[in-house]
Amino acid sequence: MSQPMRQRFDGSSTALAVLHGRDLRNKIALVTGANTGIGYETARSLALHGCDVILACRDIEKANEAIRRIQQEKETANCVALEMDLSSLRSVREAFEQFKQKFKSLHILILNAGVFGLPYQLTKDGYETTFQVNHLSQFYLTLLLEHIIQHSNNPRIVIVSSESHRFSMIRTPEDVHQSTLSPPAYKFWPMGAYNDSKLCNLLFAQELARKWPSVSVFACHPGNMVSTSISRQWWLYRLLFALVRPFTKSVQQAASTVVFCATAPELEGVTGGYFNNCYRCQPSNPALNLTLAARLWTLSQDMITDILKTNGDNGDKDE
Repeated sequence: MSQPMRQRFDGSSTALAVLHGRDLRNKIALVTGANTGIGYETARSLALHGCDVILACRDIEKANEAIRRIQQEKETANCVALEMDLSSLRSVREAFEQFKQKFKSLHILILNAGVFGLPYQLTKDGYETTFQVNHLSQFYLTLLLEHIIQHSNNPRIVIVSSESHRFSMIRTPEDVHQSTLSPPAYKFWPMGAYNDSKLCNLLFAQELARKWPSVSVFACHPGNMVSTSISRQWWLYRLLFALVRPFTKSVQQAASTVVFCATAPELEGVTGGYFNNCYRCQPSNPALNLTLAARLWTLSQDMITDILKTNGDNGDKDE
């Protein structure tokens, strides 16, 4: 599909510039990992323009502190903190139950949370952490929210991926199995795990756009080595991010493509695209492989089902 309309924004645009003059009252958005970095600037920008924003975060205190900062700028900003630990499918389920009790609609779902450069470690569910946090748990959250999203007015889902997806070693459907997505320690490389998880984000977006045609689904790249806390896990990453900081986007600029995908009027009725610098671009060939995307979807469902059975939880597993 060709680029819709002319380009209004670019890599130097900020999220607030993208939203200039917009009134998002009566819109409800949920942003994962919203207490810091790109997620915070995304939540803040939406809230300052009247959107009701749920900040879904692992640390509820940090989420509440982020809300206090937003409300210092705009007292009437309507933000709610939601505790959600993406290293636990049970926590995702509990967060969904809390959300469902308070909200009947969800117009914008932004899957922003992510980890980078983690050493090898397993989650509470026994899966490799980068894979579960960056893909599997947010995949599960989306499936849980299906009924609410599908019955909302003009809903959009934005999945924050990365140009790093181009370096994933996953190339064909045969490469997608549990031992590659959640490898044993001796096969694990932090950067490889991150690259693979970012390809998973794009494949998920492709398959979700196909399965849920009434929802506008987008994946996006916020920017290269943006100065956020994502690099905190290793001193070398922190050094690299510090060195390139003068040449990279600000966090407000990094949030612009996320906000553009979530709100731009010209994307009404568009779905399945990958955006960078507020512009539709071509992802890698594996990211466009529909068989690969379908295989990842099925395996992700199976991995979730295995954990739910182990935990004695027969929660919704939407097809």
